[in-house]
Amino acid sequence: MQDPAHQKYFSELGWDKPGAINYDINSEGFRCDEFDYTTPCMISLGCSYTIGIGLPVDLIWPSLVGAATGLKVANLAWGGNGTDTCFRLAEYWIPKLQPKLVTMLAPPETRFEILLDTNVHHLPVDVIMPETNSAIFSSSDTFIKHWLLNDENSRLNQLKNCLAVKQLCAEHDIPCLIERAQDHMSWSREEIGYARDFMHGGPVIHKRIAEKMLNDWREKHT
Repeated sequence: MQDPAHQKYFSELGWDKPGAINYDINSEGFRCDEFDYTTPCMISLGCSYTIGIGLPVDLIWPSLVGAATGLKVANLAWGGNGTDTCFRLAEYWIPKLQPKLVTMLAPPETRFEILLDTNVHHLPVDVIMPETNSAIFSSSDTFIKHWLLNDENSRLNQLKNCLAVKQLCAEHDIPCLIERAQDHMSWSREEIGYARDFMHGGPVIHKRIAEKMLNDWREKHT
């Protein structure tokens, strides 16, 4: 807000007002309404782009897809998650919520999850994120070193989790739409704007992701 350019941008979007961006977290730890097990819903899986860090909830892609499909959104995302987290939460919550649609913006492939607790359906957990130097192990850890030295480990891990989520949905006869976050991150800030944290993309990229999801939905169901 000390930068005049940011101040002008935030003012134009109304983000400089108190309460403009709220993070209302339900009792299960997710940024969405309390789960209603009787209302048709859509599950969204992902990381900070899906939870919508730095943006009003009505502008993020899960909300846009939910509004277009008429489904209440159960947003199971959390910042810093990997696709391991997406699969783990999908396995737990799909049978409970019985959604009509599952959508996923697969987090960056370099992340993978290490569970340090047996409570597997809650957040947060420890996720190895080499791109932010947040690994919880020392540089002498043999497993981590071998994992990170070969990019195929990351690529295959992301692919396996995406396929596993699709298989879960197939077993429950639920449509599944998956995009990769990394395929939508090549835009410049001038093209897509930015969120209030100046780290994530703004409303334009969320609209584009939602449109891609909805186009895939229409192609498969029309």
